[in-house]
Amino acid sequence: MRRGLFSVALFGSAVGIACSAPQEPISECGEARDFVVAMSDYASSGVASVRVSDGAQESRFGVDLGKDPQLSRTRDRVFLLARDQDVVFELDAACGAPVAKTSLHDESARGIQNPQDLALDAKGAMWVPRFNDGTLLVVNGTERHVVSLAAYDDDKNPQPSAIRVVDTPRGERAFVALERLDTDLVSRRPSALLEIDTTTREVVATHALLGRNPFGAMTEHMGALYLAEPGNFDAADETAAGIERFDPRTGTSELLLRETELGGSVTELAFRDTCGVAIVADPVKNVNATRLVAFDLRGAPKLVQAGSTSPLATLGYDLQGLAVHGSTLLVGDRRKSSSGTYTVHTFEISADCKLSRREGVLSLPQKPVAFRTAQQVSR
Repeated sequence: MRRGLFSVALFGSAVGIACSAPQEPISECGEARDFVVAMSDYASSGVASVRVSDGAQESRFGVDLGKDPQLSRTRDRVFLLARDQDVVFELDAACGAPVAKTSLHDESARGIQNPQDLALDAKGAMWVPRFNDGTLLVVNGTERHVVSLAAYDDDKNPQPSAIRVVDTPRGERAFVALERLDTDLVSRRPSALLEIDTTTREVVATHALLGRNPFGAMTEHMGALYLAEPGNFDAADETAAGIERFDPRTGTSELLLRETELGGSVTELAFRDTCGVAIVADPVKNVNATRLVAFDLRGAPKLVQAGSTSPLATLGYDLQGLAVHGSTLLVGDRRKSSSGTYTVHTFEISADCKLSRREGVLSLPQKPVAFRTAQQVSR
């Protein structure tokens, strides 16, 4: 699911591996869309842009995007990480066309370093946590700086995953989630959030997390950072797992809803104002059936739809990819439809945080992995 051959396939003109600044698009954009989507069957990958109103889309598979992609949107720019190749593509933020390619691999590294996420600081430098060797790479033009995080776990690899760069009263800070798994990738110890000064590139604080195994991207919403913390996927009764909200201004956090309330391991989050939606997986090994959960952040956080009231549930680990466009929720489904495509379910999020299915179906030519909002520009 994201734990991580390099060949160059061309779409239009060739792109240099070491580029770091946006260049002319490899493939010209058509009309601007609402979302950029990463797709993969974990054998090959693609990227698409989708418009919600009519389902119109553009898809690209010509560029070698690896087998294990992830998307990041930061400072109105969109990036696709080919995690199994240690490469990042910058995408045209309006339609998903690749415009630049940067290697995230150290020549001295043994094996794949597995970049998990990317965030830009105010100067435009890329900050990239690398899961396999416990390092943080900072790329600013031709300058490359590596921060070792070995000191933050007894086994010398704290498994850095998500990263966000935000302004705080203390200055600009990069917050890096550390899963701190054991060598068998099982969560047995508390996870943490590192706070790094982006000017000095030094760790200035370590914040203990209340939940374990922060999974996937952190979601920045209304001044806070939200983390999906499933703990171990083969259990649904862990008290140190659930949905955590971290306040970067104060360095404090709260476990909003625990796994025991959600009924499973939370894998992804999306928000509309004070309403939240999560994908939750059950604890059955090699099954991990998924469903949607809706919750309300007003006052004491509370579930609105869960369990038997969930508006969408599957028999396996099939729901992947969440995004909100206005009051519309998009949910990716990795089950092949009768037409040979893959469905993107759409729901209306009401003011009281209830989900109701919208008419019409969006579809993709490959299995969805992640959605990110496209930049809204006229063309």
